[in-house]
Amino acid sequence: MSIDEIKQLIKEGKFHNPTKGILDLDGVLKELINFKKEDKDSEYKVVIGTDSEVRKEGVEFVCVVAIHRIRKGGRYFWFPIYKKGKMQLRNRIHQEATISLALAGAFLEKELEMHKMKADMNQSINDIFTLMSKNTNNSKEVIFSNNLEIHVDIGTKGPTNAMIKEIVGMIKGSGFFVRIKPEAFAAANLADKHL
Repeated sequence: MSIDEIKQLIKEGKFHNPTKGILDLDGVLKELINFKKEDKDSEYKVVIGTDSEVRKEGVEFVCVVAIHRIRKGGRYFWFPIYKKGKMQLRNRIHQEATISLALAGAFLEKELEMHKMKADMNQSINDIFTLMSKNTNNSKEVIFSNNLEIHVDIGTKGPTNAMIKEIVGMIKGSGFFVRIKPEAFAAANLADKHL
């Protein structure tokens, strides 16, 4: 699946939250903003991650967007994607990274739309983040900023070790910060919990 195909699935799909139930993309963005408004003086980190599991006739992917109120808890939303057919580990890890990038892109586009801003999505992510921070009346309402992290379920131990350089390079090349295990809690813990 391409980034554009995944973005479309995300924009049309439903996210799940343990307390808020089922929400669309707009609903999730509003919840993230409301969570940030509840405690305007705290620091926040927004993270995105994806994990996958081989099933009988395909692969189930779960992507997560989480907002962490530093030292004070957080909230997360997850979205399932099912892809029929077999996939080797390397392809699954690439697809996980692609899904996370698509999720980041879908949220970024939705936030720009919410703030009634237009941006060329082909320009650098840093330029888009700069545009949002300069043109938003209240920076506390900006959810996706240049400190967004993408968490990938790869690490220095196990079969994914050989893929670290290429996956980290792919995400950094897209303009995002990246974390691998053991710091990749959005992928390795939150997304994994819903597989």
